[in-house]
Amino acid sequence: MLVRTLDEIRGGDREVFAENNNWVSARLLLKGDNMGFSFNETTIFANTETLIWYKNHLEAVYCIEGEGEVETIDDGKKYPIRPGTMYALNDHDKHYLRAFSQLRLVCVFNPPLAGREVHLPDGSYPLDEEL
Repeated sequence: MLVRTLDEIRGGDREVFAENNNWVSARLLLKGDNMGFSFNETTIFANTETLIWYKNHLEAVYCIEGEGEVETIDDGKKYPIRPGTMYALNDHDKHYLRAFSQLRLVCVFNPPLAGREVHLPDGSYPLDEEL
């Protein structure tokens, strides 16, 4: 059985900060845990906008704190995000994630993240073999 706490992750290798300082991610489960997916809690800082395009991954996100929105780039649709909202990027949707207040999001990735991924200039995460 795997058991981890956020307190154990903070300040260690599993705590990853965005290079632009828009977010911090606590990587609770990673590829090396052999679960077939990764699982993390990500804090998106207030008044930020992040371009995201997970062309190599599928992601499901559940909001537990804060308010913001997702805007899909292809069609310009905006989706409000607040506690209790789930969204899934089932079509590798290129989008903007905007945080109006601090957002706490629980995220699942398939294929799983390997560890210290941060967004590339196009908004994607590299595949593990590209690291």
